[in-house]
Amino acid sequence: MIDQDFARAPVGVLDTPFMQTISSGQNVVPAVERRSFVRPLAIRSSPRFTEAEAWFENDETARFVLDLNGRVLTSNAAARNLAACGMLGSGGVFICSAHRNRAELDLLLKRLAEGREKSGRILFRAGDDAWCILDLIAAAEAPGRVFAAARPVKPLDEERVAAVGCVFGLTRVEKSVLVHLAGGEAPKEISRKLDMSIHTVRSHLRSICMRMGVKGINGVLRLSFLMA
Repeated sequence: MIDQDFARAPVGVLDTPFMQTISSGQNVVPAVERRSFVRPLAIRSSPRFTEAEAWFENDETARFVLDLNGRVLTSNAAARNLAACGMLGSGGVFICSAHRNRAELDLLLKRLAEGREKSGRILFRAGDDAWCILDLIAAAEAPGRVFAAARPVKPLDEERVAAVGCVFGLTRVEKSVLVHLAGGEAPKEISRKLDMSIHTVRSHLRSICMRMGVKGINGVLRLSFLMA
């Protein structure tokens, strides 16, 4: 979980001037620069990184600092690379308002802001065959800020789906449906490719949800990616 992930940060990471600037409510990056997820000004202008700044900038995991509206305040090098290749939003917004996972992100941000949850995880589609797992965490030391870590995940091929299917006892047809679902295809497309009615596809999807103990397509995909 992300709680453990952030625990790997250097001791005193939340006590550094870099993190104090974030928690104070100041904008770490000028408005023009935020739109392209640029390197924090505090880092670029400093002749020498603090330990916390160096960890944040050079960590291989894509990391963002968001406000409670999901706007990017600052990001590290790995995060800027994801943005540059089109896997994440632009214009300073982490996930655009039209994205299919935006409502899920807004709900999680709201729960973090209200203190009902300390952390959360969502799976979102970042391209035709590109998926990311997004971990969010709120810290009392940084009010109004949310720390995010995004990790690309590989598409589920037949071999990986077969492994998941064995765990939950999915039938051969259900595994085929899951392969197409993980490829971003809608039930109507799956129906056409597998030469079965849309009602049959939906019946298989209900059965998959029941066997895996989750609700809805997002629950199926999230658990499948995490296990695979």
